[in-house]
Amino acid sequence: MFSAFFNTIRKIYFSHNLVLWLIMFVLPVGVSVFMVDVFSAQIVQHIPIGIVKQDRSQLADELEQGFRASPVLNVVMECSELSECEHAVVRGELQAFVVLPYDMERRALRFETPVIPVYSSGQNYLTNSFATKEIRSVISTIGGNLFTAAIKEPVRVELQSVGNTSGNYQGFLGMGLVSAIFHLAGILVAVYVMSFPFRDQRVGEFLKCAGGSRPVLWLASALPMTLFMWICMVAVYTYTHRFLAPMTLDEFIMVSAGQLSMMLACTGVGSAFVGITGNMRMSSSAAGVIAGPAFAFAGQTFPLMAMPIAVRGFAFLLPLTHVLKVQSIMLLGPVGKPYAWNYIQILLIMALFWHLLGARLLFFRWKRSAAKEEVKND
Repeated sequence: MFSAFFNTIRKIYFSHNLVLWLIMFVLPVGVSVFMVDVFSAQIVQHIPIGIVKQDRSQLADELEQGFRASPVLNVVMECSELSECEHAVVRGELQAFVVLPYDMERRALRFETPVIPVYSSGQNYLTNSFATKEIRSVISTIGGNLFTAAIKEPVRVELQSVGNTSGNYQGFLGMGLVSAIFHLAGILVAVYVMSFPFRDQRVGEFLKCAGGSRPVLWLASALPMTLFMWICMVAVYTYTHRFLAPMTLDEFIMVSAGQLSMMLACTGVGSAFVGITGNMRMSSSAAGVIAGPAFAFAGQTFPLMAMPIAVRGFAFLLPLTHVLKVQSIMLLGPVGKPYAWNYIQILLIMALFWHLLGARLLFFRWKRSAAKEEVKND
């Protein structure tokens, strides 16, 4: 049995199958490392803005000092005319500029609520959002202190993120995207491996290599890809996690167990798709439709509680949703272990269900395809 098992592994994974290694190793690892490096840049700071200072009051001076003290903003230009700052935005020198209008302080002291226009470029939405949000924050803070003692030097702010000492996006989006990439790759690899004998009409050949045992063929197909992709995922996750607070051994074991459970569920889903459809094209399409947008529904970028109940149900069925919960919980330290284990149990139940379903359907298709191939060869 063991000889047939290893012979089948060699035939499936080491028979000059370049495409399999591309989607099982090069694609998930390469794309993950690339995405991690993309998000290694620090959180947006020092966004260039300009000021049109029409009012020369104490309030205008305090607002200017507030803008200059903000770590998000960088006042690089004080324009004498509105058109000067507008031209700087068109040239790309400024992302936004603020107009401190005439009689601003006098109107504020008379409770007339002066309007402070903020103009921003429409080309870079995310950057503009950071700039305008910070500008509004500075104006609100200084405006709220209008009737308190004047502060000559505003308090300078330093941006820090909990558990993210380098202040970049790897801890927020990088690790989630790594999981999403492996989530998709796990299903696609399972589809490719399980549908390969059907595509080339070699089911009888693979069964013969497995000693005529369908369980041996299934185990030799499913086990190596699951373990290999899990090891790759743990390695890339460890690489991504290097800038965050170090994990203890218990935390690493819990996260690794969650990732193994997710990979088991993903390969089970891919196997079930092949068992249901019987061909690679339809199975790959189903995997792309379901797993492709999974990151958008997994609660990492938009809260699940705000989604419609049907979408929340779909998100619950995605293995990615639960592994992201495990990873997020374990960032809090050992206190999250009991909660993380609940999500790992859900993943293990998913993996068991999909593998049992996939194995049952594949056993039936293998038997029927082998019989057809035998008749055709005769």
